[in-house]
Amino acid sequence: MSVFRVALNNREQGLLDKDPSTASAGAVTGQGLGTQIDPSKQRGVYVMGPNLINRLLIDGDTFTDCNYWKRFAYPQVSLEDAIVEVVSDDGSIYSDVASENVYPYVYDESIVAGTTWTDNEVDIAGDTGGYAVFAQITNKHASQDITMRLNGLTTAVMDLPADSTQVFNSGDLSLSLIEFDNSTSGAVGPVEVQVVLSVRSVCNT
Repeated sequence: MSVFRVALNNREQGLLDKDPSTASAGAVTGQGLGTQIDPSKQRGVYVMGPNLINRLLIDGDTFTDCNYWKRFAYPQVSLEDAIVEVVSDDGSIYSDVASENVYPYVYDESIVAGTTWTDNEVDIAGDTGGYAVFAQITNKHASQDITMRLNGLTTAVMDLPADSTQVFNSGDLSLSLIEFDNSTSGAVGPVEVQVVLSVRSVCNT
């Protein structure tokens, strides 16, 4: 998810918010009436998001959502038309075709000997606000098998043998959490695991 700041008051959008307390002496109406207030104390607008939910944008406020909102930010549009600015960008694209709204996310995990599920979490939903529709999970250790659990389900526990890769293709399942266990008797470690994901970008509005 990306973070945006509402920017309804920039140098190309008029002089509605002049601060009269900063006006120059003898100012003529419309001229020298003070500096622009930033953020505005009075500018706000309702804008509908891609899920047909209205979001109230108050100048200066920040919010977290998908990159649909980048289409309202400079330089994607001119300053005259921009209503938000990007604070942080998760790197995802936004397409009106929902299936195209995915982006890569990679974890490199060291699974220490004697550790179990909650010690070794790949929290996709918590870290990205979305879920993975593709996963490639590689155990890089030459000889040590480990176990993994999918979506926190005790009914979804499987082995990840040494020097092997497990792939879940798009359409197989959706992943919100992957956990690893290296607590078996005689376990060695750490076991290096790489998780390559394609994460679905989910819009809040």
